[in-house]
Amino acid sequence: MLAHAGPILIAQLASMSTTLVDTLISARVNTVDLAAVGIGAGLYISVMLAAAGVVQGLTPIAAHQVGARQFDRLPATFQHGLMLCALLALGCFAILATPGWMLTMNAVSPEVAERTRAYLFILALSLPGTLIYRACGGMLNALGRPRALMFLGLANAVSHALLAPALAFGWLGLPALGAVGCAASVAINTSLLAIAGLLYLARSEVSRDLHLLRGWQRPQFKQLAEHLKLGLPIGMSMFVEMSSFALIGLLVASLGAEAIGANRLLGNFAGTCYMLPLSISIATLALVGQAAGAQDWPRVRRTALTGLFLGCSISSVIGLLLWLFAGPLVHGFVPDPAVQNMALGLVVLIALYQFCDAAQTIAAQALRGLKITTLPMLGHILSFWGVGLAGGWWLCYHGWSAPLGLAGFWIAAVASSGLASVLFGAMLAFALQRRA
Repeated sequence: MLAHAGPILIAQLASMSTTLVDTLISARVNTVDLAAVGIGAGLYISVMLAAAGVVQGLTPIAAHQVGARQFDRLPATFQHGLMLCALLALGCFAILATPGWMLTMNAVSPEVAERTRAYLFILALSLPGTLIYRACGGMLNALGRPRALMFLGLANAVSHALLAPALAFGWLGLPALGAVGCAASVAINTSLLAIAGLLYLARSEVSRDLHLLRGWQRPQFKQLAEHLKLGLPIGMSMFVEMSSFALIGLLVASLGAEAIGANRLLGNFAGTCYMLPLSISIATLALVGQAAGAQDWPRVRRTALTGLFLGCSISSVIGLLLWLFAGPLVHGFVPDPAVQNMALGLVVLIALYQFCDAAQTIAAQALRGLKITTLPMLGHILSFWGVGLAGGWWLCYHGWSAPLGLAGFWIAAVASSGLASVLFGAMLAFALQRRA
């Protein structure tokens, strides 16, 4: 399990570095470009992750086929996944290339809006490469060979760290494009990443005998429908989780700059710590899918429980360390005393959140490995939009006896992830019992 999850973790962290690099570069250009990256990256990530979730439907299908030793079916599965990538990229490009209504709704200034439009238009060109690479990653996970993702992810991170500033600041005689240069670097590097992923699948010892890119078939409605049946609920679940945290950032805006800063800091801590259980959950999905494809139900049970034990144990340790070293961490990231005090008062909630979030994430991915995606999606909507957002807003601005402010949202976040972990744990236990 850890051997599978380790490379995925490094690949996930490398992927996160792209947005960090863009933020650091745009901050050195001017405040308009920094604002454009802040707004544009948030919109792009929400749309991209929803589409990537749909593409992730490929993984349980392929993992079942690997477990059942039906290797002859993998080329059609992968090729239909690539067809789906093309359709999703077109739809998402249409959304990101016309963001005017979203910018108007959020009362963005004309100067920032113009820069954000340009940034998003170029960034939208990265969608085909991003989604194709995700499909390659899904296939490698299903095959149980994720190490290539680590090397490709690291190469992409290094390449972007070199190309983005060159395009943003106009090094080596290139035009100085600012934030648009960062977007152009993302588009170029994701295209190269997709090509590298396809070449690896076509030529590596791991997969070349599978002939994944040979004998292309016409689109089969039944095959696409199977992908969408699994992928659409996964995409919706990912959008619900992503949007709930993005909306909290908007809903706390009226509490003042200190609350906004503290919420952003806590969100960064939670997001970074989340990478480890997320990696374990992705490994759990693939390994559960392989075992289910082989109809080895004792192995399915062992794999799911091992993933839950590892993820929850590691997240508990991370949460404890975060609580113990909260002072140095907060003071190291934020110089403002008011923001420091507010964040320190809420760190215990972040520590609790780590355990609950790990449990719900891994249980949900284990269910996806069993090709169960619709019920978890409904659980995500109830938990994160119902309890997390609606409940958080009520606690923040009303409360039982008095408004709780920012703490209300983070109490609701712990409650929502706790509810999701109970719901998904019950679903998983029922699914395993039925297959025993």
